[in-house]
Amino acid sequence: IGTTVVTATATDAAGNTSSCTFSVTVEDDEVPAINCPGNILVNNDNGLCGAVVTFSVAVNDNCIATLVLSHESGEFFPIGVTTVTATATDASGNTTTCSFTVTVEDNTVPLIACPSNIAVSSDPGACGAIVNFEATASDNCVGGATVTYSQNPGTLFPVGQTIVTVTAVDGN
Repeated sequence: IGTTVVTATATDAAGNTSSCTFSVTVEDDEVPAINCPGNILVNNDNGLCGAVVTFSVAVNDNCIATLVLSHESGEFFPIGVTTVTATATDASGNTTTCSFTVTVEDNTVPLIACPSNIAVSSDPGACGAIVNFEATASDNCVGGATVTYSQNPGTLFPVGQTIVTVTAVDGN
């Protein structure tokens, strides 16, 4: 690739010489071939709000090509969809790109802590009692979890046993 100056010399039997020069220019018009993987779908890493994802992008060129990735293999990818763009450029400036997505799904359920069973006497003059309690929840991702109750704390519970179901839902 490039320009080469060629000198041609002719010599006869008497030793007389004559020469001329000319240039040969070879241009690289071939773009690099690049091969991205298909879209990648993974679960989050245990206890984390994302995952370390590895992949391979292959480049082939008639000359030497360099590869630049918008995100590197082995990088931590957050929950959600991230587009990875790969660009291959050879020494002649020929460029090609490909892209794929890395989707990390949060499949870790929130951790929930319910209070112990509660026994109370009925409120004076009532056939039940107002009962206060709190359940807590935590999650691997920022924003934590939202707690809901089948019967809210601070409300009137009738005499007898009431089972309260506590649900924690994370943002994903």
